[in-house]
Parts: sequence; structure tokens; C-alpha cells
Amino acid sequence: MPRRNNVEALYISSVKKLRASFPKFVIFLGIGYSLWLLATTFLLPLGKGSFVGSVEIARLDNIIVLAAVLVFVIASFVEMKNVAEASADLVISYISHRGSVEQVRIDRVRRAFSITLFILPFTVAYFMFSKLLEQINPLLNTIIPIGMVIWVVVASILLAMVLGLELEEAASAFVKKLKRKKK
Repeated sequence: MPRRNNVEALYISSVKKLRASFPKFVIFLGIGYSLWLLATTFLLPLGKGSFVGSVEIARLDNIIVLAAVLVFVIASFVEMKNVAEASADLVISYISHRGSVEQVRIDRVRRAFSITLFILPFTVAYFMFSKLLEQINPLLNTIIPIGMVIWVVVASILLAMVLGLELEEAASAFVKKLKRKKK
């Protein structure tokens, strides 16, 4: 027998999770992007031409900034997962008017939301690191956007299919309820 979740408890927990995770996501991504902008605009140009031993200070600064920015970007991915799960739970709780929902349905919608919403931090990370990727290999700045477009299309189709299935189930339950009231 599949595990079932109370819709009201699901709604309350998802709202709490969304209130806790969304501001963290915005702050982590914003700090990472601001740090990257400040470093590339001011800090890294200041260290050019200065050496510590045989290592240029700009290279050391670049490694430190890159590590710090990656920490914030990875933290934003973790928070985006929580935001996606909370958003999916909210959608499920709004669509489902019954007292409980199967865990399989919740997991299916969560997966679709996660795949779709992970596009946001990945896109911001790509914008931050695109100049660095161009220095590594110019072809990367062509391949990654193509992959991102494919990701967006696949994620949109998956989300539309999952939400369509959920809305269809909710509509059929509503029609059954109306037929019972009519009799």
C-alpha cells in the first residue's frame, strides 16, 4: 500500500520550507555573483604584475575568489532543491482536494520541479564563468548554451506532462464528486 501524506500538513510544511529556503537561495546566489563582479572588476586587476615568489598574485586571488564563488553557487543549488520541493508540494496541495496524497505523486512532481528550477542557478553560474570558460576553450561557450536550451525544452516538457497528469487526476476526482452530489 503506498504511503500517503495529509494535504494540509504538506501545505504547512511546504510554506515553512519555502519561507526558509527561498531567501537563502537568493542571498547565496546574489553574494556569489556580487563577489565575482567585485573580484573581476577590482581585486584581480590590482594583483596583475605583482609576484609572491614566482607566482603572480592575480592567479592566487583568482583561485581564492573562484573557490569562494563555487561555495556560494553550490549552496544555492542546495537551497534551490529545497525551493523546488516546497514549490512542488504547494502545487500538489492546491491541486489535490482530497485529504491525502500518495508519496509517488509528490515525488514525481518534486522531480519535475527540481529539474526545471535547477536551470536558474546553473544559468547564473554559466554567466559568471563564461569568460573563464572562453579562456579554457572557446567551443565551451557554444556547447554549454546549446545544452542549456535542450535542458530547458526537456524540463518544460516534463513539467507540462507531470502537471497535466496531476490536473487531469484532480479534474476527474472533481467530476466524480459532482456526479455523487447530483445523485
